[in-house]
Amino acid sequence: MVTSVEIEEILALGHELRSFEAKGPGDLSDKAYCAKVARAAMAMGNLRDGGLVCLGIDDTQLTAMRPGLSPHQLADWSDYDNVHDALGRYSDPPVAFRPTPLRLSSGVDIVVLEVSEFDQVPHVCKKDHPAGLQNGATYIRPHGKPQSLAVPTSADMRELLDLAITKGVREFVRRLGDAGLSLGAVRSVDEANREAFAAEAEVAWGAPSEVQEFIVSRGHFDVSVRPSTFDEARVSSAALESLIVNNAVRLRGWPMPFVDHQIPILRHGDWVGQDIAARGVPHCEAWRACASGQFLHRRVFRVDLGATDGQLQPDAQGATGVVVVWEVLFYLVEVAEFAARMATALECDSSTITVDLAGIGGRQLISGDWNRELDRDYLIHADRLAAADTRSTTDLLADPRKVGVALAQSLFTKFGLNVPDQVLVDWQEKTLRT
Repeated sequence: MVTSVEIEEILALGHELRSFEAKGPGDLSDKAYCAKVARAAMAMGNLRDGGLVCLGIDDTQLTAMRPGLSPHQLADWSDYDNVHDALGRYSDPPVAFRPTPLRLSSGVDIVVLEVSEFDQVPHVCKKDHPAGLQNGATYIRPHGKPQSLAVPTSADMRELLDLAITKGVREFVRRLGDAGLSLGAVRSVDEANREAFAAEAEVAWGAPSEVQEFIVSRGHFDVSVRPSTFDEARVSSAALESLIVNNAVRLRGWPMPFVDHQIPILRHGDWVGQDIAARGVPHCEAWRACASGQFLHRRVFRVDLGATDGQLQPDAQGATGVVVVWEVLFYLVEVAEFAARMATALECDSSTITVDLAGIGGRQLISGDWNRELDRDYLIHADRLAAADTRSTTDLLADPRKVGVALAQSLFTKFGLNVPDQVLVDWQEKTLRT
């Protein structure tokens, strides 16, 4: 479930995202307003991972977080059954969503419709309305300027069809797994391949920048996702940016990785990337996409960017800081989902995910959720912990979240924490949009 903190971080950007659309206040009984919300919801439902429709914030007052919903608007748009009926008049199949009422720090009330990606077939408009709906049209969120439009180009239609095909392939693979069958066995990355990937990563991270220096001076994630074998020309330089943009994961609204269209892409021939500073929001990351198909990601822990939530403070004697269970868990679930998409796009038999928690010496592992406190204090003295997992594309496609949980467990056990996998599975399923 999305939180007010996450919404405020997006609003602080001052512009909408492909997976986030804001709409000023309006009544559920206003058919023209409902039609506009329905168009946005259908477009989000036709986007990979779905998206968020924020009701109550005018798109000209994003950073001010104004004007908000009236009490009766808040009550009406928080009522799932009534909203489902209102939007269902326009969409076939109906949009799957969850209405989340929130109060922002500006003092206003809003409702966020957390729209899920379509289940089997894309959403098609089934009713005309002069406010911008056409019977038979398919609405999407195209690349470029964030907006909800009828499919404008053949390339956009291809992306939507590819998403539907990929969903069908995943379901087929899942059924194969349930039947005890497999598309192929895992082939481990041999020493020569590991050395080649490591050398490529060293070059990609070798370009100095202030953002890089900031990241490595804080507690951070250091991740790589790579195919099973090294091929220095697997992806053309011209295709690297679109490879990342098209496979980014948006399970929590904020994409992983975040491609910031407000700053230039770094282009170094065999790799492209960005170094993204924290500008008004607790988010700082750097990513690299390499011609071999290897993806590299470094991201600063939220708590190291000034998050002051009382749930994110150490309470063990001598602890120098914290590592938060939910942040590690949710991030690695996103990484595993991203790895599954990359494996499909690169058509590789298997992939390796490596993850390091860096800059953590003396920190305490905490839940970060008062409703899920840990049973005792867990401190780590090592400055860096590592985990790695090599999986067949079959395994990744069948259940990427299970892979993310396994990676998280590998790290948590090094703190001394021992919890059943199902506890972590249930936690992430209740929190992430599914």
